[in-house]
Amino acid sequence: MARIDVAPHLTADEIEERYRSCRDAAEKTRWHLLWLVTRPDPSRSVADAARVVGLTPRWGRTLVHRYNGAGPDALADGRRSNGATAKLTAEQRAELLAALAQRPPDGGLWSGPKVVAFVRHRWGVEVVPSTGWQWLTDLGFRLVVPRPRHPRAASGEQQRGWL
Repeated sequence: MARIDVAPHLTADEIEERYRSCRDAAEKTRWHLLWLVTRPDPSRSVADAARVVGLTPRWGRTLVHRYNGAGPDALADGRRSNGATAKLTAEQRAELLAALAQRPPDGGLWSGPKVVAFVRHRWGVEVVPSTGWQWLTDLGFRLVVPRPRHPRAASGEQQRGWL
């Protein structure tokens, strides 16, 4: 396979500095790969450097191509910004917690659909019922299910006779 040249966005010393100072594990591995490929003394092929840092040769080539095309920012771990924005503000979550301390408007116990209905009515936020259950568990609530009664359990009078 042909050797891949690395674009001169940074010098080998600058790449080494980024590798050594990086705090994110995934990003540090990528800088390590790039540093091994760009080192002047024992320079390695991309496939060899990828094996050294625990990546597949194909992924190593992909990372070098990404770096060549977009520069140093291409090696950042982009998974941190993959999440959606929160549906409720901190104030709304605090108000929801206060509401959950009370009985639901229709009585009974709070459930995911009841939380969703409350949030929809109160703030106009549309979410699926499973999100309502997730909010309940995030706020420290848990499923409350009464213990099942054995069909042949002793009556109260029979139990008193055993004491």
